[in-house]
Amino acid sequence: MRGRILNVSDDRRTPIRIPQAGVAVTEGTIVEWLAAEGDQVTVGQVLYRLETDKVEMDVDCPASGVIHIVGRTGQSYLVGDEIGHIDSP
Repeated sequence: MRGRILNVSDDRRTPIRIPQAGVAVTEGTIVEWLAAEGDQVTVGQVLYRLETDKVEMDVDCPASGVIHIVGRTGQSYLVGDEIGHIDSP
C-alpha cells in the first residue's frame, strides 16, 4: 500500500473506557484499581471498581496483556472516557 503508514502497536492496544452503567448514567468515579500499572492482566479479570449515582460495579478487563493506567482513583469521568489501555503481546 502506497502512502499509508501502519502502526503495529495500535492494533495491539485495547482502550479501557468508562462503561455505560445505565440508561441515565453519564459519568462514574473510579473507586479502586484492582490491577497496578504494568501488571499482566487477562480477559474477564476485574480491573477496577466504578461508582455512579445509582450503583457501584466491578469492571472487567476487555483484553489480555499489560495494563497502562491513566485514570485516577477518586476522579470522575464521563461514559466513554479512556482511562487506560491494554497492550497485547
